[in-house]
Formats: sequence, structure tokens, C-alpha cells
Amino acid sequence: MPEIDTNAVYKQLKKQNGEAAARVIRDAVLLDVPNIVHILEFAGNNPDEVRQLVPVIREIYKTRGESQYYTDKNPLELLSDAGYDAFVVKTEEQKDSIKKYFRPNEELCTFRDPTRHKYYYMIHAIKRGADKIKPSDNPERQDEYGTSVISIQIAKTGGFISIKNRYNHTVANPDNTFDSNPDKIIPGLVNSLKKYFNVDFNALVSEMPDNFRMVNDQLVRYNYEVDNVYVGSNFYVRGSTITKINTDYEIMLCLWVLNTKSGQIGQIPGIDYSPTCARKYLSDAFSRKRIVVQKSSDGKDERDVFADGVKIVTVDKGQIIKLNLPDVTEIENDFSLDPVLQEIHLPNVEKIGNEFLSENKGIKHIILPKVITIGDGFLADNKKLDTIDIPMVQEIGSRFLTRNESLTSLNAPNLQKIGTSFLRENESLTLINLPNVTKIGCRFFSYNNCLKSIELPNVTEIDEGFLQNNKSLMLMNIPKISPNDNPDIKRLQFVVANNKLKEEEKQPMPVNMLPQNMEY
Repeated sequence: MPEIDTNAVYKQLKKQNGEAAARVIRDAVLLDVPNIVHILEFAGNNPDEVRQLVPVIREIYKTRGESQYYTDKNPLELLSDAGYDAFVVKTEEQKDSIKKYFRPNEELCTFRDPTRHKYYYMIHAIKRGADKIKPSDNPERQDEYGTSVISIQIAKTGGFISIKNRYNHTVANPDNTFDSNPDKIIPGLVNSLKKYFNVDFNALVSEMPDNFRMVNDQLVRYNYEVDNVYVGSNFYVRGSTITKINTDYEIMLCLWVLNTKSGQIGQIPGIDYSPTCARKYLSDAFSRKRIVVQKSSDGKDERDVFADGVKIVTVDKGQIIKLNLPDVTEIENDFSLDPVLQEIHLPNVEKIGNEFLSENKGIKHIILPKVITIGDGFLADNKKLDTIDIPMVQEIGSRFLTRNESLTSLNAPNLQKIGTSFLRENESLTLINLPNVTKIGCRFFSYNNCLKSIELPNVTEIDEGFLQNNKSLMLMNIPKISPNDNPDIKRLQFVVANNKLKEEEKQPMPVNMLPQNMEY
């Protein structure tokens, strides 16, 4: 084999993955790994992530993922030795037979795909006693519950293996259980599977970083997995096939592909799309418009996409991080986009449906100048929002901004009606202004330890759990509800009085009250 020109390899990696990532490979002395440019083609340009891949690359270089364990037992026998009752899936009925072990919000995408067993060799394995194993309060991918029901799936074309987890979509990388290495279930299972199905795949011993897969001999960095299709910045993976979009006129938008020539937003093959209004709004924004893509001034990987001169989205590595929908007046239910979305502008929206961006993790500020009605689950579980402006809103549904960690104040001067779990578990709120609210649902503002005062001058109706577990309250004014008629108000009066007493005890004693020096 001719000597590898490491200087030329470094230049290729620098062009393909960026200078910082190329330096990581150079510093790890991996430039002479055969086909390293090919191995990292879909690995991205984040140097920290590439650094996490170093042990994986070393293993590819040394062993190519070949197992050192050999056995005469077939996969079902080995899985039995590991404590599982296992079977090979040959029919749709068998494919769906383990569904009863999965909680509704964690069911495998496999169950929705009637052809999965036709394109994948599949083995379902149920740990003996799995029905008695309970999920953990702090789930981990390899804990007892997560690994008690697994599905081993190998592309019939070879090159790709996935091991599904019972915590599907609750833990990171649930399709990479045991690092997709069957030998981590029981030694010998890798070669046993290869022999049994007469198919080859890579099974690495090193731990694979989150959001990475081994596809054939390439390390693939993906944003999403849906229906066993892995979607990256400008490509998607089905089975062992990596398909690149044409970046000359196509751009990845979350789970869709925008054709900048036609203005059409296409679906990625193999994904069973549930109806989503986000795609409809994006289609309307780009349809029959002149589309221009420009490099953003905010970041080297970001791209701004304009429609007839109006910036609609900013995209970073296939994910929408900024969205502007100036012509939309109503947002329907289940509006969801990239969890990393940082900014959204809806200047003319008057009504927002249920579950608006309920899985978002990145928005810090939101202004909704014309919104009058907000449904359930608005930005639930967003951790970063610190500013919200909703001056016209009159009605808000349940679970509004629950479990937010950064919001410090809320001003909603026209709000009148509030649903359940409003601002529940908001750890930083210290100021709230709701002068016209009349009706409040249960668990209002519960589990907050920072709020010291609250005035609700027009509230006439509250439900159970009102301000429950608020330990810092020192001033409360709710004049239209009598403490004698409501146990929550009575309880809070005691909390306020107790907190005031504690505060007084902290204050230094006046000088004239201190004991005078005494002579003996």
C-alpha cells in the first residue's frame, strides 16, 4: 500500500469538515487512517463532536468493528442465555406483538411501518419478567427497564444495525441501545447474527456519541430519527443507503426539503408524516415566490432563506433556528419545529392552538403583539425563555410555560381566563401582573420559590392547588375571594404571616434595644 500523503488528507478534511475538526484529527494522529476523509464525510464540522469520535475512529482503523467472539449458538439461544425470550420477526403481527410492553408516548416507529420486516432482519427480545420491571424516575438508556424489551434490526442490504429501546424517545439515542453492538448484550451475538442472517454490519466496541450512527463504514451525524430514517444537515439515511440532497438548489428544513427553484417543500421518503401545520405555513410562505438563499451574517454555517425579499427562515446545518411568518393570522394545533429554534416572529397571529412548540428548548424571547387566545401546552418545558410579551391575550389554556427555568416576570394586562398548571414549576419568576384575570384553573403557579408578592384584584374563582408550595410569599392581595370560603387562600395567609415573621427575625436589632455594657 502506498504511503498516505497526510498533508493532502488534512487539506481535504479542512475543506470537507472545517479547519477546527481537521485539526482534531491531525492532533490525534489519525490522518493516516485509510479513507479517513470518506469515513468523516457525514460527520459534520463540530470539533467537540469529532473529538468524541476519536476512539471510534481508532477502533475502525484497528479492527473494522469485527467481533473477537465466536460461538456455535444461534442468536435466539444466545439471547436466552442473556435472560431474554426472543423470536425472529417474519410477519406484521409478530412485529407489533411487543407493543403491549411500551408506554403510549414511547411506542416504536416500527409499529407504524407495515413493511419494516420486509427490509430489515428483526429479532424482538423480551427480558423474562419484563412486565414487572418499572420505568425509572431518572431514565437511562441502559437501565433495567430500558433494556428489558429490545428490538434488534439489521438492514437486509447490510452495513446497518440498530437496537431499539423500551424508553423510545425518552432517552438520548434510543435506537443505539448497547451502542448498537450485540456483543454488549452477550459476547458472540455479533458473529452469530451475521452468520444466521448471512449479512454484514459494523458493531463497534467504543461508545458512539449521541446523534451519530455507523452506516457501512461511515460515521453519520444526524439531527432526527423518524421511522428509522435518519435526517442530517443535507442528507438522509434509510437502511444502509445515504442519500444527499442537491445543495445547488435544495436546502434541508427540519424534516423537509425546500426546492429553491420551484418553491415546493418535499417530504423525505420513508417517513410516515403526521399532519403538521408547520409544513403548511412554510409551503405557503415559499410557494410562487422568488427564493434566495444567502450566507447569514450571524454564523458561518447559517443560511438565510428569503421569499420575495422577506426573510422567512434561518437554517443552521439543516435545522431551522429562526422563523418569520408575517402573513399568518392563526396557528393551528400541534405546531412543532426544530427543538433548537431560537427565534420566532408572528406579528399578525391572533390565535394559537394547542401544543405550540411544546418541545422547544432554544427560544429565549417571544413577542406576540396581537395574540388574543392561546391553547394548551404553550412552550411547555422550554428552559430558556426569559422574556415574553403578550399584551393583548385574554385567554390561556392549560400547561402554559410549565417548567420554565429562566422567566423572571410576566405582564399580561388583558388576560382574563387561565387554564390548569399555569406557570407551574417556574423557578425564577419574581414578578407577575395579571390585573384583569377573573378565573384561574388548578395548580396555578405551584412550586415556585421566588415569588414574594401577588395581586389579583379581580379574581373571583380559583381551583385547587393555587400557589401550592410557594415558600417565599410575603404579600398577597386577592380581595374578591374570602379566606373563609377557600382553604387555599387561608393556607396562603398562614404562609405569608410565617414568612413575614421569619423576615423580621433576620433583621438586626435596633441599637437602642441592644443590652448596654455592664460593669462588674
